[in-house]
Amino acid sequence: MQLGSGHWAAMTLSVAVRLGLLEGMEAGPASARELAHQHGYHADSVERLLRGCATLGVTREVEAGVFGLTELGLVLLPSHPRSLRDAIVMLTDPAHWHSWYQLEHTVTTGQPAYQKALGVHNVFEYFAGQPEESERFNRSMASLTRAFVQQLKGAYDIGRFALIADIGGGHGQFLGALLQDAPNSRGLLFDLEAVLAGADQELEALGVAGRVEKVAGSFFETIPAGADLYLLKHILHDWTDEQCVQILEKLAAAMKPGSALLISEMLLAEPPHFSPAAMMDLNMMVMTGGRERTASQYEKLLQSAGFKLTRLLPLEGPNQLIEATYA
Repeated sequence: MQLGSGHWAAMTLSVAVRLGLLEGMEAGPASARELAHQHGYHADSVERLLRGCATLGVTREVEAGVFGLTELGLVLLPSHPRSLRDAIVMLTDPAHWHSWYQLEHTVTTGQPAYQKALGVHNVFEYFAGQPEESERFNRSMASLTRAFVQQLKGAYDIGRFALIADIGGGHGQFLGALLQDAPNSRGLLFDLEAVLAGADQELEALGVAGRVEKVAGSFFETIPAGADLYLLKHILHDWTDEQCVQILEKLAAAMKPGSALLISEMLLAEPPHFSPAAMMDLNMMVMTGGRERTASQYEKLLQSAGFKLTRLLPLEGPNQLIEATYA
């Protein structure tokens, strides 16, 4: 029953976050009725919602009708340095919610669920027409980045590269965080023009805006040349094998002798070993038509585009690093 009712938990958390109820407990426990009155919500329903959050370990009822945040609940506040607030909201936004409802369609036909659910050929076409949802998606990607970037800094010497290009880098949170520890490096942020429009505030907040050049474009058409390190963070898993090879071929054309490519993705364990990434693989099947891959599958893709996999850098947690050079 807990597995089958997982969508109950997802929506309970999402609504508590969307309605700003958890922020009302940031300074300490608060009455559900007071929170409801502050926002103009239905008091009894708010109390029942927060009691549901308590069953998920996010709130605790300190006395009848009065709730406080647990340590887990603090992670859902926007002020938390590794906040997952935006990610929780994004996972129940229409794009994900309606697409996952069409999982059966994908399993029976092989067609990506989002095409049936959202009526678009490419999920990023949908986001282009939904600016508010697109902004939440980009903010959620940035929040997930914060939990990962410190691991990469400890595992890979970013500072030895003069020009670092983040391909499909969104609002620049990843690139900017890396440049903070690489004061002698410059950055190049490459993404669609509509996405880059939201990058200035992020780069300014990180104190690196003066060292980052923004370049708009599609990695299926051309990629800026001449960088010393190219980053692909959670890009390839969005696409089919054929599309990945197209992206890698554009990268190969942009790279100069001595350039390196660093890929960050979840890696599936080689079957039949248990793989925590298998659920994310389903998400990619539903949401983009892409997939998570094993290390050997990534090596095959790289070889198809003329790259040589030079090393794998395992990190704690789901994300791993793959370094490659153009052969």
